[in-house]
Amino acid sequence: MNKDWQLTIGDVLKRPLFEPAEVVAGSRGLARPIRWVHVLETAENASFLNGGELILSTGVGFGESAAKRLSYLSEIIQRNAVGLCIELGPYVSEIPSDMRELANHHEFPLIVFHHPVRFVDITLDLHENLVNRQAQALRELERYARDLQKLTLQTQSLPRILSHFQSMIHAQTFFINLTDPPIFVPNMPHSVQAELTGLLVSSLLMLEPLPETSGFLPISEHKYLLYQPVMAMGQILAYLGIIAYANEPDEILSLVLDYTGTAVAQILLRKMFAQERSLDNENRLLEDILQERPGTEEQLRSMLGSYVKQGRTPRFWAVILEIQQDKPSFVEETDSPLHDRLAMFRFLLTKHGFRPLLNSRGNRLYLLLLETSLTDGKLLLHKALLEIEHSAKQALSAGSQVRLGVSNPSQDYARGHQSFKEAEQVLAFSDLHSPFFADLGVYRLLLPINRHTLESFIQDYLGPLLAHDEKHGSQLLLTLHILLDESLSKQDAANKLYIRRQTLYHRLDKIQELLGDDYLKPENRLSLELALRAYDWIYRRTNA
Repeated sequence: MNKDWQLTIGDVLKRPLFEPAEVVAGSRGLARPIRWVHVLETAENASFLNGGELILSTGVGFGESAAKRLSYLSEIIQRNAVGLCIELGPYVSEIPSDMRELANHHEFPLIVFHHPVRFVDITLDLHENLVNRQAQALRELERYARDLQKLTLQTQSLPRILSHFQSMIHAQTFFINLTDPPIFVPNMPHSVQAELTGLLVSSLLMLEPLPETSGFLPISEHKYLLYQPVMAMGQILAYLGIIAYANEPDEILSLVLDYTGTAVAQILLRKMFAQERSLDNENRLLEDILQERPGTEEQLRSMLGSYVKQGRTPRFWAVILEIQQDKPSFVEETDSPLHDRLAMFRFLLTKHGFRPLLNSRGNRLYLLLLETSLTDGKLLLHKALLEIEHSAKQALSAGSQVRLGVSNPSQDYARGHQSFKEAEQVLAFSDLHSPFFADLGVYRLLLPINRHTLESFIQDYLGPLLAHDEKHGSQLLLTLHILLDESLSKQDAANKLYIRRQTLYHRLDKIQELLGDDYLKPENRLSLELALRAYDWIYRRTNA
């Protein structure tokens, strides 16, 4: 980017008032930009500095001793001042070697006036120059923002915006989408692109969680990557950045990155929504599966086209996301906040290696997810669903809950409706277990059994404990539940119940009295555990 809006110490030395000035140390720091000019005579007042100031001084507060001189210079360097101008005279007749050495070490410009100067004239001149440069930079930034808005309305907007961004900052830029290869403007040699892509992937895209604010990735001692997240709907879509050589970005560059990131986010969102509108065939396919009219396996694979490779049929997962809230269910599909997030959900799933088919129905979102990666599908799906759940909650009112049900993976597309039935079963137990059907365990046996049969089973095995707890306010049922969960370890059960072991023994004696001496025999223990699971499920459903 054009740095003319910044006033450096080198620029200051070219001003008429600095013609008699001499740089006696720290000449390697003349490129430092000045934010303000300040008169400071003592180290005690250095706490008022904000950083970026060019300091003017006569030395009246520190010139009489070497200790004070070094203390003063060290303090303003530590406070991130950018340079010091000293008027030689009665307080400081010359700059001693120790001050020169310290200034050279920190590349901190030390400038002297050999004759008296009017600090008020210097302050006025430089401040006026700073204000004019910043006003010009803001006008340039405003023009840039208007140009971005025009470019977002054109075809092939993304390449045009990236090119406009590069021409604005005059530096090597990059754009890395989370699902596509990075783009470098201007183009770079393939070997360099590969090296930078590896650095971006390993140092940025592999972070958990992905950074949502701008940051730095060092390449060498004086070069780094400055990146800016491109975000929409609370999700990171891509990263935009430059290869920079300065110590830190200035305010104008940060604004350019922010404006450009917002424009790119608009382009990516528009592209995502356009893709949603073009997926009618897939939506009809998922609708047919849900209505149990999918056709033959060959017909399904033909409709899925390139997603089902010859010789390798990818597995799929059936997922149901359900909103629970106090409001009535949504009458129309487009009334659901999930409908407006379909493009974002598709992006998140694609990022994690799935080809999604989506269908929004009222309070529910149905997803058929084809695996496109050979890595652990369940682990990738778990990560993707966490992000989708987070995104869905952002669109919901306070107090709303999101539940998930996930089937076992399958390759039998013609029986996809059975996979959605598995996801339905998980929703029935979502408060008790993980969202995956494979993790339901014994609960898979409970759902097909009618309530009357389950209640009779519960009474046969747990009835005496339930009656005793209700009559005496005891906790025998909970005690038995914890004991079985802790594999009959009395010490662990007592710790989890926060009671003494002697108290636990009294409770166990009472349980044995009510259930019989052989209640912990393997066959009876299995029945008790099943009855406890059934009781938990029925009790939860009754009080939901």
